[in-house]
Amino acid sequence: MQTMIFAVREINQRQDLLPNLSLGYHIRDSGDDIPVSVKRSLLLVNGQPERGSGQSCEDTQKQPSPVIVGEASSGISMAVLRSLSSFKIPLVSYFASCSCLSNKREFPAFMRTMPSDLFQIKALVKLVHYFQWTWVGVIGVDTDYARFAIQLFLKESEKFNICPAYVHLYPVALTQDAAEELVKILKYSSATVIISFTVDSYLHGILKECRRQNVTHLQWIASEAWATSKALWEDFGDLLKGTLGFAIRRADIPHLGSYLRRVNVSVAQTSHFLSEFWEETFSCRLNGSLNTHVHGEGVQNWPPCNGSESLDDVYTPYSDVSQLRVSYNVYKAVYLIAHALHDMSTCDPGKGPFQNGTCGSLNQILPWQLLHYMKRTHFTTLGEEVRFDDNGDPIASYDLMNWQKGSDGSLQLVRMGFYDASLEDDKDLVIDEPVIMWHRGEKVWFEDEIPFTSASSGDSQVDFLSDHTNDTEHHLMVSGQNQLRRRPLDRGDVGVRGNTRQPARKRGTSPKTI
Repeated sequence: MQTMIFAVREINQRQDLLPNLSLGYHIRDSGDDIPVSVKRSLLLVNGQPERGSGQSCEDTQKQPSPVIVGEASSGISMAVLRSLSSFKIPLVSYFASCSCLSNKREFPAFMRTMPSDLFQIKALVKLVHYFQWTWVGVIGVDTDYARFAIQLFLKESEKFNICPAYVHLYPVALTQDAAEELVKILKYSSATVIISFTVDSYLHGILKECRRQNVTHLQWIASEAWATSKALWEDFGDLLKGTLGFAIRRADIPHLGSYLRRVNVSVAQTSHFLSEFWEETFSCRLNGSLNTHVHGEGVQNWPPCNGSESLDDVYTPYSDVSQLRVSYNVYKAVYLIAHALHDMSTCDPGKGPFQNGTCGSLNQILPWQLLHYMKRTHFTTLGEEVRFDDNGDPIASYDLMNWQKGSDGSLQLVRMGFYDASLEDDKDLVIDEPVIMWHRGEKVWFEDEIPFTSASSGDSQVDFLSDHTNDTEHHLMVSGQNQLRRRPLDRGDVGVRGNTRQPARKRGTSPKTI
């Protein structure tokens, strides 16, 4: 939220971008909830923000919003898009990655600054293939994001003879029985490399059960949704050492850190977002607080905030600008809209893109006209060229991160490679192996740690799908002409493709591409 406000103010101060126009904004809390998101999106596009007590319609009448930045979730984004379809209001997401949203027939007004999972999957499969892991476990939370991502992974992995030991979807409302069932699969499967499609909050219960059952031998591969989660490290760093994962591109946004730390008591009181943050950071209560969040026990004993609190004196994720990834996507989303408006404002009448060469009007912005300019916008910000394909997706670029333990026990996110979809197929993935620290705290992946793996020749295979629906588990077996079989590898083996052994590779000392 604060990054969006910062970007708007930064643009309004520029003379080379929208020099005669000032941007404004409305911000509403969607609560990560579909009904709430749909309701508040409709209010925004109709110029009718929610009214407080004692306010009249005239007090709250605003200009309709011709474009919305959000949502973070793929599922919520789909619900909002379907509700707004008749308005043709552009929705620009900064974190929704489901490849399903690239369907322009169903979601013609959708754009995003977050790469589609289609590219993440290509990167993950290439990563698994690079290390010659041919027998892996695949798990995910039962959401549209994970379901579509897993489908893509299974399809893409077939090209490299990568076999799933199991595919397991667990419920969003995780029960103890569901957690125990999944962790037993992880514990007794011969696959030690686990690819997890989820967000950090949904993985917490699984990791807690892993610790209870003493499942500590796994090499985790993180989807981008949790590839940089410091919150998971704080609780489960002992289980997650050595995790590999692709993270969306980060950036250093000049002056954002000082802007965030500028918040004080008087500013915090003007927003229920900031009120909640301020009170929970300093364990004090604001006078006339707008915070409606349900606090834990003991909140009534918090003293009043005295005004001397300062963000310069504490560490909070809010003011930590060392890993600006999602925030950077928000920043780019605002700049996308600004550049589209700028292009609209500089259109020459008679040479415009619409009927009879007309241009879009800034006096009364029509959402469908703004969307036209947004789709054709390309610009450079903070040294990155930002452009979009025909589906409204950005060109994908990821950092390959390795979770390492710092000397003080903190999470060190070490960049040990990257994936860039704009490069040639044999050069798009670069890995610097000597930088990697594996899950047992070693720099070398020892041969006796390599997963058991074997697949018979042929294209057919057996897939095992555990699918939780209403806490009922269904097992689906898809049999082909030839079945998978497993055997322990001899020392010196790394993987088996068909029935041909692949000898262990010597690790290089310089970055490699595949």
